[in-house]
Amino acid sequence: MKEQIKTKKIMYAWCFAWVASFALLSLGVNYLWHSLLITKIGLLINLSIGIGMIIANKNLFKTYDELQKKIQFESIAITLGLTIVVGIIYENSFDFGVIKSEPEFEYLMFFMCLSYMASSIINSLRYR
Repeated sequence: MKEQIKTKKIMYAWCFAWVASFALLSLGVNYLWHSLLITKIGLLINLSIGIGMIIANKNLFKTYDELQKKIQFESIAITLGLTIVVGIIYENSFDFGVIKSEPEFEYLMFFMCLSYMASSIINSLRYR
């Protein structure tokens, strides 16, 4: 359990670093610099931190027991399926003229986060 708590803190640190680097990159491109070279370096840094976050998340999964792995696996599977189906419908809705504004990736990411949180909560309650 102590190992899981330690690994979880490491994963949270990587997650915070990735979000912070993404926010700095987004702000920087719009307000702080106008150099394509700096933007490319920022993108590579963000990508590197993102890879670190993925590895930290994988290491966290290694500390889970079988029930926790089952809950996470099902939550990730539901999230992936919902994101693909809703994402395709969202894109086609614009292509077919159902919605007027072009689909934004941010909305799909927000939907993915909500789907993962909801499926994790539902699966946790279901298996307890």
